[in-house]
Amino acid sequence: MFEACATFREPSHSSFFARNMRLALAEAAADPALLTAAQREGSPESYRRHLLAADPRERYAIAALVWQPGQASPVHAHHTWCGYAVLDGTLSETIFEWDGARHCASATRMQARPSGAVSFVRSGRGAIHRLGNRSEAPAISLHIYGVAGTQLGTHVNDVVRVADAAALV
Repeated sequence: MFEACATFREPSHSSFFARNMRLALAEAAADPALLTAAQREGSPESYRRHLLAADPRERYAIAALVWQPGQASPVHAHHTWCGYAVLDGTLSETIFEWDGARHCASATRMQARPSGAVSFVRSGRGAIHRLGNRSEAPAISLHIYGVAGTQLGTHVNDVVRVADAAALV
């Protein structure tokens, strides 16, 4: 996909790249043997990220995120392109809209993301969201980010201020 989009300054600006990334995530999500038992282990403190693969050319990193009931990400945009697929369980995704004048985000809608659901977004505040597990069972998602594996914890999320914290409940 990267070579096919070499003429783009940023590969995620290509509809070919986005479409094929969604297809690859959907195919991976359909494989019940994708993750080992260790890669399915969660943490009681917060969602747990397992690095699965990192491109040696530092173009992407792939991680499995394990969400225990009640765990959620902060409200964030992305510094890089990002795609994810729900492997097990159901996640709840709250979508936000950025208000540049007030320098904060406001919730616009919430949707259930069941097993098999796939999403892909470009970087920037045009795609602000929060993922969480509102169910009574663990959930697992597969994520791919346009960063080096060593930057997974520092160069992915752009945490933003929220206008109305009550909208997160």
